[in-house]
Amino acid sequence: MSFIPLKPIPIKDRVSMVFVSKGRIDVRDGAFVVVDEVKGDRKHIPVGSVVCIMLEPGTRVSHAAVKLAAMTGTLLIWTGESGVRLYSAGQPGGARSDKLLYQAKLALDEELRLKVVRKMFEFRFGEPAPSRRSVDQLISCEALRVPGSEKRIS
Repeated sequence: MSFIPLKPIPIKDRVSMVFVSKGRIDVRDGAFVVVDEVKGDRKHIPVGSVVCIMLEPGTRVSHAAVKLAAMTGTLLIWTGESGVRLYSAGQPGGARSDKLLYQAKLALDEELRLKVVRKMFEFRFGEPAPSRRSVDQLISCEALRVPGSEKRIS
C-alpha cells in the first residue's frame, strides 16, 4: 500500500534542501531513508518536509524513492561534489497542471481578468482602482505611476 498525502505541505513550511553524498536513498515505512554503506547507519528524512534533495556523487537512489519524491513534490537534483555542478533535475510537483489551468482561466475570461487587474492595482498602490475602467485603461493608469514609464509608453 503506497502513501499518498491528502494535501502537500506548503513550500514555506518545508526545509529548503538536504545534501546526500555517498549513500543510498530508499523508502522504509513511507519515509525517505539514507543508508550510509560505509558506517552502516540510517537517517530518516520526513516525507514531504524537504523542498529539494541534492544528490552528490556516490549516491544511489531507488525507484521507490524517486516515486515517493514525485508524489510528495520533493525535487531531486543530481549535482557534482559540494553541489558545484548541476547534472540533472526532476520535475517539481510531478508536472501538475492545475495551477496553470487556473491561470489560463483567469486570463481568458474577461470578467475574471478585470478582477485580477483591479486586485493587483489595489495591492500595488494601496487604493482601489478607478471604477468603470477596462483592463487596458487600468494598465495604462498603472504605467503612468511607475517612474520612467512615460519614456516607454510614448
